[in-house]
Amino acid sequence: MSHRRLFAAATAALTACACFATVPAEAHRAPSARDAVEVYSQHLPPLATIGGVRIDGSGWGSSWVARPGSDVLFYGLTDRGPNVDGPDGSKIEPLPNFTPSIGEFALIHGRAILLRTIPLRGADGTRYNGQVNSQASTGETITDLDGNVLPASPYGYDPEGLVALRDGTFWVSDEYGPFITHFDRWGRQIERLSPYDGTLPAELKNREPNRGMEGLTVTPDGRTLVGIMQSALNTPDGPKAKKATALRVVTVDLRTRATKEFVYLLHHGSEDVTTGASEISALSNTQFLVDERDGSMEPGANKKLFKIDLTGATDIGPDSTVPGSTYDASKGGLIVNGQTIEAIAGKKSTVDAAVALQQNGIAPVSSALFLDVAGLVTAIDPTGKFYGHDKLEGVAVLHGGRQVVIANDSDFGIDAVTNAAPPFQLHAKTLPDGTQDTLQLLKVDLSKVPAAYRG
Repeated sequence: MSHRRLFAAATAALTACACFATVPAEAHRAPSARDAVEVYSQHLPPLATIGGVRIDGSGWGSSWVARPGSDVLFYGLTDRGPNVDGPDGSKIEPLPNFTPSIGEFALIHGRAILLRTIPLRGADGTRYNGQVNSQASTGETITDLDGNVLPASPYGYDPEGLVALRDGTFWVSDEYGPFITHFDRWGRQIERLSPYDGTLPAELKNREPNRGMEGLTVTPDGRTLVGIMQSALNTPDGPKAKKATALRVVTVDLRTRATKEFVYLLHHGSEDVTTGASEISALSNTQFLVDERDGSMEPGANKKLFKIDLTGATDIGPDSTVPGSTYDASKGGLIVNGQTIEAIAGKKSTVDAAVALQQNGIAPVSSALFLDVAGLVTAIDPTGKFYGHDKLEGVAVLHGGRQVVIANDSDFGIDAVTNAAPPFQLHAKTLPDGTQDTLQLLKVDLSKVPAAYRG
């Protein structure tokens, strides 16, 4: 059955049942906030059950984009697959044969229905896997549940950002390279942009492990890919990447493959940086939403969407014209007055980092609050039991930004192992409401959001 017929059948079946549109009991606590959102849930079978722990089948929230021209059909993206931290800094992948994939979904009457799966494959047809990429090592040791080391692979890929083009093809960014790869409509690799061959700025190789190109979008005119790094680069003179204020927005002209880089400043005051960027979504050819979040579940989390504008921002890429600057990718890229961008901004507050950059001839992208997601869901349930997920990683923009659909990365419902030596036993990832984490989509109508949570 074609995916069009599957969609039609799903629509017919769900139209006959209104039971999925019921309002939770907590709605009376903040009706104005609750009126602004709709939740879509899925009921996908588990990938496996190991030692009594369910490996959830809904790990599609690493990115979430609307199918071009639709506000009902969406594409979700898995990351490298189920994995948890192991002893001595290792990673454990309980399903080593997992293939990172794109999934097409329909959102209907409170349900997220998977219509088809598109496994990602190399140019030769070989399926991708979640092992460390042999060209772009993260320094991680990955094992299976029995402690067997999984070797690096040329097909290793950790997808995080997704673009769906009108011609049916996809661009996907990852955390390993970071790479940006073009796939045909069936998931076969067409082209790859890489910091290892000069098609992406070479300094991007200095990404923090597991904090590569976390978000990717395309401008509405279809001419420019825009990616965002989750954290700063590791540079010789800068602070540790996870504590640094400045990270990079990378643009690629799809006509010429010319690249540019711009500075995005994480939002914080005198306190340490606790957030990173998890998604970037186009509003116009120059304006974008950036999903900036911490790693905490509700209540009390920090998850906000910021509206940024590249207009007037300084290109800090290989072709930068900042007065008095030099460029050396091996030392972190652009060097201004003897310092990298990361060192100039340091761990300074957002305001102080902007001043320091301006004093060195660099204008970061402008930004303003668009939506306080954590504040909104906390207003609905102060105990954190309404959409209390920790990893909000997908943001689909609808109707020019009047609505957004937010997806969570469920980590396949697992978050740790319970023992220090193989064979390892998995631990279920649990939400504040006591249930195992799974994919949910939060659709937000900005016209109904209380002013306290909007920019």
